[in-house]
Amino acid sequence: MLDTYELAVHTLTLRQLGTAEQLADINGLAVADVEAALEKAVSEGAVLAARGSFMITPAGRAFLDGVYPSAFAALRADDAVTEAMDAFETGVNKQILSLTTDWQTVEVDGDRVPNDHGDAGYDAKIVGKLGRVHEKTAKVLRPLSAADPLVERFLDRIGTALTRAEGGETDYVSGVRVDSVHTVWFQLHEHLLRLTGRERPE
Repeated sequence: MLDTYELAVHTLTLRQLGTAEQLADINGLAVADVEAALEKAVSEGAVLAARGSFMITPAGRAFLDGVYPSAFAALRADDAVTEAMDAFETGVNKQILSLTTDWQTVEVDGDRVPNDHGDAGYDAKIVGKLGRVHEKTAKVLRPLSAADPLVERFLDRIGTALTRAEGGETDYVSGVRVDSVHTVWFQLHEHLLRLTGRERPE
C-alpha cells in the first residue's frame, strides 16, 4: 500500500486543490504528517503550493503512476476485488448517478426541470434511496475495504453526509462546497480506479 508521502500526494488526485487540513480529512493522516509530506513534495516538484492550498503537478502524477502498480499489485490480482469493482460500476455507481439526477431535477409535464426543493416528501424519498444504496455499497466493496482502510473511511464520510441531509441540510446531497454525498462519492470512485488500475467509464 502507499506510505505517508505517497498517500498525501495521492490525495491530491482525489481533491484537485486543497489545504493540508482538507487533505488530512480525506486520508485520515495527522495534519502535521500531511504538511511535512507536502513540503517535501513541493521541493521535489510533485506538488505546487499557492496561498495555503496545494495541487498535484504532471510530475506528481507521473510519480504516482510509477508507484501504483507495485503498491496495489496484490489487490489488483485478487479476483474478489475484480468482481467487487464490476458490481460497483454496473450497479451502485449507476444508481448513485441516477439518484443525483433525480435530486437535482424533477419531472414536470414530461420535462425535467431544476428541483427547487419545495417538495420535502420528494427530497426525503431520494435521501432514503441514497441511504439504501450506501448500505449496499458497503457490502459490494467489502473486499476492497478489507484491503484498504481508506475505502471504509470514504463510506463513513458518505454516511455522515447522508445524516446531515436527513437532518435537512440539503447541500449535503450534491453540493460542491461541502463534503456532500456526490462529492465524496466522486472521490471514492477516483480512489477505487487508482487502486485497481481501471479507467473511469464514459
